This record gives sequence, C-alpha cells and structure tokens, in this order.
Amino acid sequence: MNRSITLPEAIALYITAILGSGTLFLSSSTATVAGPASIVAWMMMVLFSFPLAYTFAALSRSYPDAGGAATFARMAFGEHAGNLVGWFYFLAAAVGQIIVSLTGAAYIGAAFDFSAMENALIACFMLLIGGLSNHFGVRISGKLSLVLSILLLLLLCIAVAVTLPYVRWDHFHPFAPKGWYPVGTAVIMIFWSFFGWEAICSLADRFKHPEKDLVRSALLSAVIIGIVFLLLSFMTIGSGTYGNVESDSSPIGIMIHRALGFEAQLITAMLALIICTGTVNAYVASLAQLGYALGRDQALPAWFHYLHPRTRTPTRVVWLVVIFAGLGAILTAFLQIHFTQLLYIPNSLGISVYIISMLAALTLYKRRTTPWMSSLVSLIVLVLAVPFLGFHLLVPAVVCVVYFLYRKATGKRKIQYRNDM
Repeated sequence: MNRSITLPEAIALYITAILGSGTLFLSSSTATVAGPASIVAWMMMVLFSFPLAYTFAALSRSYPDAGGAATFARMAFGEHAGNLVGWFYFLAAAVGQIIVSLTGAAYIGAAFDFSAMENALIACFMLLIGGLSNHFGVRISGKLSLVLSILLLLLLCIAVAVTLPYVRWDHFHPFAPKGWYPVGTAVIMIFWSFFGWEAICSLADRFKHPEKDLVRSALLSAVIIGIVFLLLSFMTIGSGTYGNVESDSSPIGIMIHRALGFEAQLITAMLALIICTGTVNAYVASLAQLGYALGRDQALPAWFHYLHPRTRTPTRVVWLVVIFAGLGAILTAFLQIHFTQLLYIPNSLGISVYIISMLAALTLYKRRTTPWMSSLVSLIVLVLAVPFLGFHLLVPAVVCVVYFLYRKATGKRKIQYRNDM
C-alpha cells in the first residue's frame, strides 16, 4: 500500500467528507425549528465533534482497515454487529441521496421559482447522471472531489462576507421563542452535517505518518469546520434568513441574491447543483461498492454480488439506488413533504452506527485511556440525543428485525453454500 497522505491532504480529506449538502440548507432549517437558540445546537455539535473525531482517528490508528466502522463493530461484537453497521450505512446513504439531490434542485428552483414537482424532476436528472456515470465506470477523481469541496467552502465564505451588513442584533430576540426542547431537535438535524468523521477510517493505512497525522488532522479539521458552521449559523440568524420554504431550502442563494443580485444567485444555484451532483455521483459509487461487498459476504442477497461484464461495476446496485432515490424525490413532492423532514431517517441510522462504534471503542481500549475516555464522552452525548429522535427510533429497530429475519431465513442456505466452497 502506497503511504502518501500528508497532514494537509488529510485535513482536506476530512473537510471534503464533512462539508456536504447540509451546509447548503441546515443553518436556516434549524433556525426555523429552534429560533436563534439553534446556534446553541450548533455549538454543542461543534464541541461534540472533537471527542467523536478523536475516537474514530484513534480507532483508525490502532486498527487500520478498509472496513472502517464495520470492522470495529465486528472486532468488538462479532459478525452480526459488523453486518448491521453495513445495513445502516447502506440505507442511510440511499435515503440521503434523496436529500442531496433535492438540495441541489432547490437552489435552481429558488432562482427560477419552480414548483416542488419540477424540483423533484431536476433531482431525478441529477440522480440519472450519477447512475449513468457509475454504470459506465466513470468516477469523480479525488482531486475533482477536493475542488468541489473548495468551491463549497468558498461559496460559504462569500455568503458569510456579503451577509455581514444585513446582520441585526434584534434578530436574536427572543432567543428561544419556542422554548429549549426544539434545540434538541435541531441537534438531531445537525447530525446530517457532522457525519463523515468515520469516512477516513478506511484510508488509515495510506497515511504517510499515521501515528501523528491521523489524530492531528481530525482535530485541526474539527476546528476549521466548527468555525465555518458557527459563522454560517450566526449570519443566517442575524440576517433573518429563515422561516419559510424558500429560505429553508436555499439560504445561501437568498443571502447572495439579497447582497449581489439575481445573477449572483444564479451562479450560486449552478454551483450548488454541480456540487450536489458530484456528491450524488460519489455516494452512488460508494453505495454500489458497499452493496456489492454485502452481497459477497451474504449479508445481503446474492443478487447484489454482480459486476457488469464489460465495465466491471456493480450496476445492479447502482440502478437500485438511483431508482429508489428518484422515486423518493417524486414521492416527497407528491405528498408535499419538505426534504428536511427526511433527515431523521438517515440520522437515526447514522447515530446508531456511531453508538455501536463508540461501544466498540469502549470494548477494544483499556479503561481510562484517552481513546476510552473520548469514546465514553461521545457515547454519553449520543445517548442523550437519542430521545429527540422520537418515533424515528423505530427506523434502526425495524432494520435490525428485518436483518435478523433475513439471516434466519437464509441461514441454512448459507451453511450449504459454505460447505460447497
């Protein structure tokens, strides 16, 4: 394995993994839910990211493996835990593509005043691009992904800078107009923007100096990302850019339009569309590989374990994800469901993955060591956040039931398969 990832490259990879579609809409959506007090939720999540990032970096340093979180769960608790992490990830990311595609579409829709169904059709077009590129084996390179993330970071910085003159202190009063419970709800929503700390785990064996750089890069990235998120939340609240469907869908576009005019908003919308299409393409590729691997390991039906004879890509999984997300986008428009309401589904599954990972760290590390303590702190925060999921707690519970029913139904066949090997 070529060990080539340096500290600056590692920080860039973390920023690439964390900054995503959530930065394009969550600052306003959380403000709508909790008012100005939503900035407290962002502060809590920024502080929480430090022990979480440290724990995953420490696990990657101690147990470098391409399997990442699934490997940690399997090492600590056995095959079923590792497979469940795979199921949780697959479903969370599949639903996530509905959200990502609708986010990019919402920016175009806000610029041209499109209807919800027209936005859904744009989202389907983005998903189709991701499906076709992955079907024919076209991949967005790491360098291009980095460029897209830099564009997103630049877009956020521009939005913050041009919105500063519109900030008014009276927009922060009353600070908690709906009480403090909605702050917990906002925390759950914000999890969407903080998933990704585990993503670099699979690259641990490619770090040039893993002993030093894995933890350092994670913590430095947490500082940079935290500053960006807090500034964006402050500007959104201070400028009053929240509280309606348009601002909750594309707050960056609204901010830039107010300061620089329609042409700037149109450029912003096109950038958001390109960034989200790139994200869709990358996640469809990732999901295709995950689904293929789960089919290979018989954690999913063997139908998933298929490569196209010419392109050597898992095309069945590619189109399963694209069709699922496309139908989901159209269904949300038909039922008049805003895409932010879908956040609780992938977030409940993602939080479940994090809880399993933190429990794995508590099992794998000696008591009272630094990684053990950081995983304990992270676990406590995660458990405190769980009640705010409400009935969405049923999502990971149902997935668990379906998984064990599937394993029970296919257990004999698998034993026979293994005997035939």
